[in-house]
Amino acid sequence: MKKYIIIIGILLLTNISCSENDKNDCVENKLAYVASVDPPSHGVINEIINIEVNFGVSNGCGQFGEFIETENGNVKTIEVNARYEGCICTQDAPIRTVNYEFITQIPGNYELRFKSTDTDYITVNLLIE
Repeated sequence: MKKYIIIIGILLLTNISCSENDKNDCVENKLAYVASVDPPSHGVINEIINIEVNFGVSNGCGQFGEFIETENGNVKTIEVNARYEGCICTQDAPIRTVNYEFITQIPGNYELRFKSTDTDYITVNLLIE
């Protein structure tokens, strides 16, 4: 009987040590800089414009997380938030690719600024008709 109590105790401790919190220990979100974009020069209102965005991550665990956008009139600043999942990662610095979707209901000239360094941006000018 004592043997079963010890085994159950070990199993409970093992289950506690592999809890959900441990999985989150190896998850991190960081700003990633845009290396290049491949945009069209114009678009149509109410239609999605796909812009290919290439960004660098610091190791093999880095993937796309989300776009962080701020708007000021027809100027939109876009940052890439990379998500790093995993405790053991390859030590390369790959370039990842994701699609940015732009859509508007108002015709005009739009400036999209993709953050490429701490102080610089890759600027895309779109004419929406």
